[in-house]
Amino acid sequence: MATSLDAFVYPAVSRPRSAFQHLVWKDLRMLQPLLLAGVIGTAALFFLAVLRAAIDPASDPSLMTLSVLWVLLPNLVALGIPPISLGTENEERTLDWLRTLPVTWSQVLLSKLLVGFAAWALAVLVASACFVLSWVVLRGEWDWGEIGRISGSESVVELMIYGVGLLICGWIAALIVRNPVGSVMLVIPLIVGLTLLWNYTVAGLAGTHVYNGVTFVEATSEQRVVMFGSAVAYLTALGAVMSGLAQHRLAGASDHRWQVPAAAPASASAWQPSVVQVAWHAKPRPFRALLWQQVRQTRFIIGAAILFALVTVAVAFIEDQPGFRGPLVVLGWPAAQLMLGVATFHGDRRGMRQGFFADRGWSPNLIWLTRLIPTASASLFLILVFPFVSGLDLYLGMHYGTGTLWQAFAFSVVVQTLLFLIGVLTGQWGRRPSLAFFGAPVVALLWMLPAFGLLAFYGGYTSLLWLAAGVLLFATRRLTPFVMEGVSSAAVWGRGLAYCLLALGVMCLCLFVHRWWTTPPEMPAWRNEMLAIVQEPVTPEVIESTIGVLPGTRNIDLNADVYSLDRFDEGMKKIMLQTEFPNVGTADAGKMQFTIRLDPSFHQSGLAAVEAVHLNRAEQMRDLTFRLDTELKSDTMMGEFVSQTELYQLCVRDPILGLGQAIWNRPYRNVAPQNFEWQPLRRKALEVAAKWSRLSREQAPKFGALVELLNNAESNEWIVIAGLRQIAYDQNLFTGQALPQGEEHQLDRETFIRVVDQLASEDLRRESRQRCLIAEWQRFQTGEWSGRFDDELGNEKSFLEAPLSDPLYRLGIEQKRFERKLDVAVRSTLNQLESGLPEWDDPELTEQRLLWGELLKDRRNGENSLGHQEVTSPPRAPVFYREQELLIDELRQMADRLREPQRSNVGQVLPGTRADALAQSEASHNLVLEFKRVRSNHPAR
Repeated sequence: MATSLDAFVYPAVSRPRSAFQHLVWKDLRMLQPLLLAGVIGTAALFFLAVLRAAIDPASDPSLMTLSVLWVLLPNLVALGIPPISLGTENEERTLDWLRTLPVTWSQVLLSKLLVGFAAWALAVLVASACFVLSWVVLRGEWDWGEIGRISGSESVVELMIYGVGLLICGWIAALIVRNPVGSVMLVIPLIVGLTLLWNYTVAGLAGTHVYNGVTFVEATSEQRVVMFGSAVAYLTALGAVMSGLAQHRLAGASDHRWQVPAAAPASASAWQPSVVQVAWHAKPRPFRALLWQQVRQTRFIIGAAILFALVTVAVAFIEDQPGFRGPLVVLGWPAAQLMLGVATFHGDRRGMRQGFFADRGWSPNLIWLTRLIPTASASLFLILVFPFVSGLDLYLGMHYGTGTLWQAFAFSVVVQTLLFLIGVLTGQWGRRPSLAFFGAPVVALLWMLPAFGLLAFYGGYTSLLWLAAGVLLFATRRLTPFVMEGVSSAAVWGRGLAYCLLALGVMCLCLFVHRWWTTPPEMPAWRNEMLAIVQEPVTPEVIESTIGVLPGTRNIDLNADVYSLDRFDEGMKKIMLQTEFPNVGTADAGKMQFTIRLDPSFHQSGLAAVEAVHLNRAEQMRDLTFRLDTELKSDTMMGEFVSQTELYQLCVRDPILGLGQAIWNRPYRNVAPQNFEWQPLRRKALEVAAKWSRLSREQAPKFGALVELLNNAESNEWIVIAGLRQIAYDQNLFTGQALPQGEEHQLDRETFIRVVDQLASEDLRRESRQRCLIAEWQRFQTGEWSGRFDDELGNEKSFLEAPLSDPLYRLGIEQKRFERKLDVAVRSTLNQLESGLPEWDDPELTEQRLLWGELLKDRRNGENSLGHQEVTSPPRAPVFYREQELLIDELRQMADRLREPQRSNVGQVLPGTRADALAQSEASHNLVLEFKRVRSNHPAR
C-alpha cells in the first residue's frame, strides 16, 4: 500500500518544452515592446479622438478620425513586426546562435510567422474594439455599415488582405536587407507596387474602376470569386518568395561581416586590419569628424528621403489625377520627416557610440549640432519641395486660420518641422533604437490630435506651432547628455513626454493670454444708456396693420461691395466695370464713378424655380408674369408668389448675361438667358423688389427685427440699385448721350422713375437701422447663455446668425469676450449712423468689418451667411457705408433728368411709342369714317 511518502520517492518532473516552443517564446518576448506600445497607443489615440469629437463636434462631424485610426494603427503594427522580429536578430548577433539550435530553418520561420500574425490579429482586435466603443459613445449606437466602405474602394475585407500582404512583404524585405531601418525603407515600395498591381488586376478581371471601384462587400458573386482568387494567388506567390529567401538566409552561412576571418596557416602572414586615411594633411577637427561620421551613418536614409521627394515631384508633374499622388503626400511625406528625425540619433545608439563621445569629453552641444545638421538639411529640402508636390493653394490649413498663400506655406513648414522634431525626440528616448521608427508615428498622432484640435477650436493661431517647435527643439538639446550616457530609463522618456506636454501647455497658455489681453474693456455707462432706451410695444393693432413676410423674401445671401473708380485710369475702369457691364467701352467707363459687385449665395429652392423658367420658356414666362403681377397687387403678404432669388435673377443676372459673358456672376448649369426675353419681367421684378424693400424698412423698426431689415430691406434695395444701373446703362444715362427710342426703352424709363421714387429716404434708412440695431442688442442682453446648452430652449442668447451654440461659448472667457466685442461693434455702428457713414475703403470701416466678421463667422459651417470670410460685407452684417447713399442720389438725379423731357413734351407724342401707335390707329379710323360719310352724301357716285 502506497504511503504519503511515496510521492517524494519519484519526484514530479515537468515535461520539458520543445525547441520550437522556446523559439515561439523568444519571438513573443522580442515583440513584447511593440505590442505594448501598440495597445497603449491605440487606446490613447482613440480616447483623444473621442474627447475631441465630444468637446468640438464640428472638428470631425463624420468621425473620420476614428476610421483613419482603425485602418492606420494595425497596419503600423504590421509594418513593425518583421523588422523587429527578424532585423533585431541581426542587430543583437543572435542569428548564428539560431543556426546552432536543433531546429530547421522552416521552424524558425514558422515561429516568427505564428507570433507575427498573432500580434497583428491582436492589434486588429484592440483597434476594432476601440473603434466600436468610441462610435457607440459618440453616436449612441453601432452601425455595421460604417465598415462596409472605409475609404474609396476599400472595405474591411480588402483591409484584412492588405494587412496580410503587408506582413509578408515586410518579412521579404527583412530577409533581403539585414538592417531593420533598411527593411522598412524597402517594404514601402514593395507594398505600393503590390497595391497598384492588385488594383489593376481587379479592375481588369472584375470590370471595375481602378480608383473608387466596387468593394468586396458591394461586389457581385462573380466579382467576389475573382477578387478572392486574385488575393489567394498573390499571397501564395509572396509566400513562396518569402520561403525561398528564408531558406537562403537562415540555413546558409553566416552573413556577419564583422567576424574576424578564420586563422590562416603559420606560413602565411597574420591578418592585418585595413588602414583608412581620414585626413591628408592633419588631424581633422572634432566638428568635421563628427559631421562626416553622421553623414556616413545616415546617408542611406537621407538618400531615400531625397529620392522619395524627387519621385513624388515627377509623379505630380506627370499624373493629371491625384489618385496616386494624394497618398504619397498625405502618408509618405510625414513618414519621411519622422524617419529623418529618428535617424538623427539612431546610428549612435545602435552602435553604442555614445560612451565613446562621453569618454572623449566632447561637449553635448557639439554632439547635438553635428547630429542634427545632415538630417535637418534633408528635412529642409523636403519642406522646400513640398509646395511643388502638394499643389499648395490658399486653402491649405484653412480650417486652422490660414487664408493666404504665404500663410499656407508657413503652415506646411511648421507642421513638417514639428514632425521632424518629434522623430528626433522619439529616437532619443526609445529603449530599442529600431522600435523608435514605429513609435514615432504614434507619438506624433498623440501630440497632434490635441494640438490641432486646439487650433481648429480657435482659428487663426497657427503661429503658436512655432513656439511648440521651439520647445521641442530645446528638448532635443536637453536630452542629448542622457543619450551620450546611454540612459534609456524613465529619466529619458519621462522627460521627453514632459517636454511634449510642455509644448502643448505653452500653446494653451499663450492662446488664452492673448484672448484675455485682446478682450475690450467693459463700457458700463454706454450699456446703461442703451438699456434705458424704451422700445415701442408691439400692440395687436400694430400686428394687424402689418403685411406678413414669408421666407421667400430672403432666400438669398448677398454680399454687396462698391468700388470707387476715381483712383483708376480709363483702362482699369473698363476692366473693373466689365463684371457689371460686359460690353462697356473705354470712353463710357471713364464717365462712371462706381461699380457694384454682388456676390450671391442661392438657396436650393430658388435655383429650381429659376431653372424651370429658363427650361420651359413659353409656359413658365406666362406663369412668372402672372405671379409677378399678383405679387405687386398683394397687400397682405410678401413673398407669397415669387422669391428673392427670382428677383435677383431677373434684375441683375439675366441683364448681365444678356449683354455678354460676365466675369463675376457666371452662369450655372446650361442655361442660355440670351434666348429669354427678360426686359418685361425685369420691370415687374424691380417694382416687386422696391415694394418689398420699402415695406420691410417701414415695418422692421416696429418689431426691432434686424434680421428682416438686413435680409429683406437692405438686400432687395441692393438688388434694385443694381437693376436700375442696368437700365441707366441701356438708356445712356451715365454718358449723357441721346436717349434710345422705342417702346421697350420708353417703358424702361417709366419704370426707372417709378422705382426710384419708391426708394426709402435717407432719414428713414438711418432711423430703421438705428432702431433695429438697438432692439437686437437689447434682446441679446435679456437672454441667458445657459439656454444654448441645456434642453430648455426659449431664453437663449441670440444675435443675428452669430454661432452662439458653438461649444466655444461654454467658456466664460469667451462669453465675456463676445459680449464686449459686440458692444464695441454696435457702438461704432451707431456712431457712424449718427455722425455720417464712412467710405468703403476707410480703414475705420475695414476694422469694423473685421470685427463683425469675427462675431458672426461660423467656423463649423462654411455654408452659413459668412462662411470662412474674415471681412463682412453688407447686407449680411450691419455694415453701412456712404457709397450706398451716393448711388441712390445718383439714381435720383438720373430720374430727375428723365422727367424733364416728359414735362417739356406734355401733349406731344414721341415717335415709336405705344401712344404714337394708338394715335396713328385713331387717325386711320377717323379717316375711314370720313370716307364713309362722303360716300353716303353722294349716292350717285
